[in-house]
Amino acid sequence: MYVRNGVIVLFLVAGSLFASKKIISPTSTAGNDNVDITVILTLAESEVTEKLGVDAGPGIVLAEVRVANKTDHAIQVSPDDFILLAHDDGERAHAFTPNEIAGKGAMVLKTAPSRTGSIGAQPNTTVVAGIYIPRKSTPAKDSKDAVDNSGQMDDKSAGNEKLLEALKAKQLKGGDTTDSVEGYLYFPLDGKHKLKNMAVLYRGAAGRLDLEFEH
Repeated sequence: MYVRNGVIVLFLVAGSLFASKKIISPTSTAGNDNVDITVILTLAESEVTEKLGVDAGPGIVLAEVRVANKTDHAIQVSPDDFILLAHDDGERAHAFTPNEIAGKGAMVLKTAPSRTGSIGAQPNTTVVAGIYIPRKSTPAKDSKDAVDNSGQMDDKSAGNEKLLEALKAKQLKGGDTTDSVEGYLYFPLDGKHKLKNMAVLYRGAAGRLDLEFEH
């Protein structure tokens, strides 16, 4: 009897340990009465390059987004409906357009180095035209939606036609949809981040949804 009870307790303890372990996945889903949204997030530059078929350079996160309309009427979908959030430092951003990344006159991402004991670059700053600008590392009070893209760009780019074509071909297109729409979004992200600390926020015509990658 004691052996049997001991085995039961062991299974219960093991089950609770597995149940409490969080799962980190590059795919996240969320929905409401209006839409179901699925996002697959890619952080590594090599994997972004593989999916695009061309190198987009550092500092770009790829989000494969699918929005399924569950209603009997059209719903407007836009890339501006989505915000990338890094929980670890509060960094958040709206998606870049293909032209902002690879078009002629596009701005090039450039992060300021941290220098201990220097009055030049300081931690948590970026360079814009040689000027060090602080980045907000925490969200606005009681809000996960505020976006601060300041200080993320520097010198003008000559453009990359091959990259521009690839970005445009796979981009999530905006507009009204009565069915499903899918495509890529391209987010700027400064520094190194782990997938478990990332989230994509939907703030569109169909409501408000938070897609987390640690469940």
